Amino acid sequence: MRFNDKELAEVSFGPADLEGRLNHKRAHKSVFKEKWFKLRYNLLFYFNINDLGHIDRRQPAGVIILENYSINIDTSSEGAFAFSISFRDEHEKRHVLSGRSESQVEQWVSALRQASYEHWRSRLITLQERLCKKTGKDPLLMYPRNQGVVRDESWEPASSFRSHVRSFVDVSSSASNATTREANLIEL
Repeated sequence: MRFNDKELAEVSFGPADLEGRLNHKRAHKSVFKEKWFKLRYNLLFYFNINDLGHIDRRQPAGVIILENYSINIDTSSEGAFAFSISFRDEHEKRHVLSGRSESQVEQWVSALRQASYEHWRSRLITLQERLCKKTGKDPLLMYPRNQGVVRDESWEPASSFRSHVRSFVDVSSSASNATTREANLIEL
């Protein structure tokens, strides 16, 4: 994936959804190193920590893009309070993280599972289905300020330009206002 390093670094400076110290290692390496992690949207930035324990916030040491991934608790193979981030098609790029307590790990795992576009899309679909069952109308097909007119009705295929222009006319207007607006739209 290609991205602009400077713009990505600027994104890391904004407010975090969650941040804190975690031990990190790649799956093929054997030693954990302490890093400062910062979750922002679906980007997990990590920063180096020097020997005195200070965080180098000038630029992230790396970023993990949280899409097409899974989170697994790895307490048996990697020690207590460990979890991993693995990617669907790239198992060799697995990141192993460990925290200082079970509650810290639970907090990170929960936040990381909710960070992806896939998670929010599935939540949207679930809520959309619930609302549709309760109201009988699909909420995503509604205009925000349309006074209850469903998009499917007002965006039906138009047989002519005149009928197409008419579909954009405010539905709540009276017939005379609709004719005036329609004429004004055609003149433009």
